Amino acid sequence: MPSFSRFTTISGATLREGGIVNGLETGPVVQIAYLKCLPLDPIDPELSLGVEGLGFHELLQTTLSGEVDISEGDILVVEAGSYPIRAIEDWNWKGIDFHLLTLQDMK
Repeated sequence: MPSFSRFTTISGATLREGGIVNGLETGPVVQIAYLKCLPLDPIDPELSLGVEGLGFHELLQTTLSGEVDISEGDILVVEAGSYPIRAIEDWNWKGIDFHLLTLQDMK
């Protein structure tokens, strides 16, 4: 993992929809206060053609490592903005857990 960590240059956090408190719906709350990920990269537009309902939105991707509590629908917040997490793929390579996140860029 030391070699991968050199490339995780983006600091971020995740938000998750809150719940209902005293009959009122709360907004997103911090789920993970600090994480490191690879820089956000656009996904080839041809790969996102089958994704319905995106309109003028662009899909991005990033990778992070470790055991983290991330779910589809969470919001990844990085210095460049906030991105809803559309999909998560879990990978394992040489005993290291990786998560490939597909993000929606809300243009």
